[in-house]
Amino acid sequence: MTRTNQKARRGVTLIEMMIVVVLLSLVSALALPKINMAQYRTDDSVRLVRTTLQKAQRLAITRQYDVIVAFDTLDQRMQIIQDLNNNGALDAGEIANWVPLDNGVKFSTPSTGVNGVVTASVTGTRLATVSTMPAVVFLRSGSASTNVEVYMTAPGNNGVTEWRGVQVTQSTGRTVWYRWLVNTWTKASI
Repeated sequence: MTRTNQKARRGVTLIEMMIVVVLLSLVSALALPKINMAQYRTDDSVRLVRTTLQKAQRLAITRQYDVIVAFDTLDQRMQIIQDLNNNGALDAGEIANWVPLDNGVKFSTPSTGVNGVVTASVTGTRLATVSTMPAVVFLRSGSASTNVEVYMTAPGNNGVTEWRGVQVTQSTGRTVWYRWLVNTWTKASI
């Protein structure tokens, strides 16, 4: 026997590497269509809306002035206004920031809301209006100006639409989010 035959083979050949790459490509090609990216986008956006509302409430409490969250349902974004003089409007010198929803996610009106029939993607008993946008105002006490429900959607796989909703309680400013599952709204655990 020659010395090369006795040596243990170390490493892999280029052909073996190519076979592994082809197999991984085939497995991923079969698995990718089954992943519903719309579900992840809508979950991310509903968390973004909820977090934005919570930050506005905390800012109102810590800074002791009203903070307005306006919903631009045409451009799929929210505007956070630090209302320094508590007049319910954006004035010169007041800070305003925009927060967009994820790509493909939009504010939309479901056929039924968490508490029954809804007529708009942002609904409440006494919604404020800021620059023609529906808005909720968080007061210095942490409470909200009204009960609010915000709904958003994204088209999913096989024509299934992913619906999410955020609900704000007026007296406490507390936010809860919901998923539309099997023809009913289900409170999310996180």
